[in-house]
Amino acid sequence: MPVTARRTSLSRAVSQPAESSTDRPIGRTLAKHRKSNRPGAPRAAAAVLTVGLAVGGGAALSVTTTPTAQAATSSTTAATSVPRGYWSIPSRPLLRFRDRGPTVKYVQKALHLGPDGYFGNSTVRILKKFQTSWGLKATGYTDKKTWGRLTWAAKHKVLYGPYGKSSGSVGTFRTKVLREAAKLKGTPYRYGGTTSRGFDCSGYTGFVYKKAGHKLPRTSRQQYSATKHISRSSAKPGDLVFFRNGGGGVYHVGIYAGGNMLWHASKPGRPVAKAKIWTSSVAFGRI
Repeated sequence: MPVTARRTSLSRAVSQPAESSTDRPIGRTLAKHRKSNRPGAPRAAAAVLTVGLAVGGGAALSVTTTPTAQAATSSTTAATSVPRGYWSIPSRPLLRFRDRGPTVKYVQKALHLGPDGYFGNSTVRILKKFQTSWGLKATGYTDKKTWGRLTWAAKHKVLYGPYGKSSGSVGTFRTKVLREAAKLKGTPYRYGGTTSRGFDCSGYTGFVYKKAGHKLPRTSRQQYSATKHISRSSAKPGDLVFFRNGGGGVYHVGIYAGGNMLWHASKPGRPVAKAKIWTSSVAFGRI
């Protein structure tokens, strides 16, 4: 509200020696205010402060929040209200003890645990073993590096890595086999080849197994005879997969990669690669 004040002559209001008119301003000049050099407040400010002064004194204060700020606050609240256990797998949430949800089930399946969706003591314990076996810090929760290994393990159906004391020699050996097999991707096919300059099927499997720490016989038939025969359901990535003809003879061998896939040196013109198992006439062998 406008404030009205009665004008009073300075000479009547204040009794003091007169000063020269050049020394200080008189009259209305005293009531003038200097212009502020500060820039005006932006129109899109988050809050507008309004103060009204009444003639008799007192103040009124009002704060107005813009709709944009309200929408941002509500969306942030909605995002943080979703439990971590329900976040998507690609987002790689930082799952911890006592989290719940379908993403926890995914972690438990990758760790070969009964997926109940609760991040309990057993999940923490096995996750620590998993992390240790892959040379990761045993935190017991899913950081970014752990997620990278978990998704790889789930894809290749391999649980423990080469550094785990609790993983067992067989599991560690098969992990080494898969790692060496993948290193040779793109190596050309060469009939009778047993070196990285070129492989045939059994030359490739023999080279890989030797690098992993076990020597195999030279041919696919000899390798079949030197392994323990296991069922398809019992086969693990890193085992050998043998292809048989109608008479039961073995004519091809590769390294089982899990999920109906194998690493192999197939035929002239095709380099070492991962491929689908194209027939049901196969047998599996384990060292």
